[in-house]
Formats: sequence, structure tokens, C-alpha cells
Amino acid sequence: MKARTELRNRLRVATREAHERMHGHPGFAAAADGRIGEADYRDLLARLYGFHEAFEAGFAAAPAALAAAIDLPARHRAAHLTQDLADFGLATRIGALPLCPSPPRPPSEPQWLGALYVTEGSTLGGTEIERALTRAGVPAARRHFFTAYGERRSQMWRQFLDRLETHAADDVAAQAVEAAALDAFAQFETWMAGWRGAAG
Repeated sequence: MKARTELRNRLRVATREAHERMHGHPGFAAAADGRIGEADYRDLLARLYGFHEAFEAGFAAAPAALAAAIDLPARHRAAHLTQDLADFGLATRIGALPLCPSPPRPPSEPQWLGALYVTEGSTLGGTEIERALTRAGVPAARRHFFTAYGERRSQMWRQFLDRLETHAADDVAAQAVEAAALDAFAQFETWMAGWRGAAG
């Protein structure tokens, strides 16, 4: 059905260059190749925590209908990063890690969906990174973030897409989704540029 993929395809095209740049990010690229060093991997997780913790702190302000439709409370991935970082011995320092100072703060459902397209879409690429890290011998206790949602991964993604596509026929809403996705990608890219040394 066209309506089920129309907006997703629009977002895929609009964010293609941002996706490609993030694939080339030295931390993500090294993790995806299974050749990232322990210190760099720790710093990558710490920087990811700084973005997700700041962004997810705003989940309570999301429209109630959206939160219910996509089970937004279950999409807190900073908790997985907390587990991973704790295995690096950072449990007592997590609260002192730097947080993204300007995380997405969407004012409407379409804009929430645009911002979430960035974080939710990363769960798909996370499967490839997780496999590479497994092959490289990274312990499971340090891979929680990349195994987020576990067996529910596909279900959570479909649930998100179903809600996304309810806005496909409204061009104003679709434009808001696209603009929010691009803005969230820009903020994420800017934040992740400072990943080395993020764990202190």
C-alpha cells in the first residue's frame, strides 16, 4: 500500500546525505567494522548517552496520543547506555557526563515523529554494529544499546512507521516531519563530532 511507505520514502531521500555522513563517522565506522578500540568505544557510548539522555528527558512532553500509539516510554535507550557504561566502571560518573545542550524539543506530533525517525532508525543499523562487535569479542554487557528492543525491534519499528504514515496525506504535516528529521540529524551530527574523550 502506497500510504504505508510514502512518508518513510520521502524521509529516506531527504536524509540520505546525513545518513551517509554518519556512516562515515570514525567511531561508528570503526564499530561497524569491529575494529574499534576499547577507549574509543567507551567514548562513543558516552557521547551517545549525552544525546539520548537529553532528548529522552523531553519524552514526558510528547503528545499523549503519540506516546500511547508508539509506546514511547519503552523507547528510552539512554537506559541501555547506562548499563553499557556501568560495565566500563563508570556507574558513579554517568551523572557527570556532558549532555547535549540543544536536544530536539518538538512542539507537535509530526515534529516528534521527524526527530524520532533519527533515533528509531538507528536501531536498524545497530543490528549490524552489534554483530560486528560480537565478532570482535566485545562483551554482551557492553552491547545493550545496539541490541535495544531485542526481539521487539521489528515490531517497534513497524509501530513507529504506522504512526508516521498517518501524516502522509497532509503535506503541511509531512513537511514538518521532514524538517524535524533534518534538524535532529544536524543536532546529532554536531554533538557526535565531539565523541573522543567524552568519557573523561
